[in-house]
Amino acid sequence: MLAWELVYPLGALALGVVLAVMLWRNHKRNKRVDPVTEAATREQYDHPDRYDRKTHDQFEAEADRRK
Repeated sequence: MLAWELVYPLGALALGVVLAVMLWRNHKRNKRVDPVTEAATREQYDHPDRYDRKTHDQFEAEADRRK
């Protein structure tokens, strides 16, 4: 069994790795599609009954066009 003295540094190392990966993923994301994502989210929350697969596909096509 691991001693508790080894568990804390391993936990800190795991937390550091997770933070590094999340920062790298955030740096690599496509910021040009943010307005499309915001519009789709707003539409889905404002009109959940009208937001169907067709609406989703329209927003997805707009995001693909901006890439």
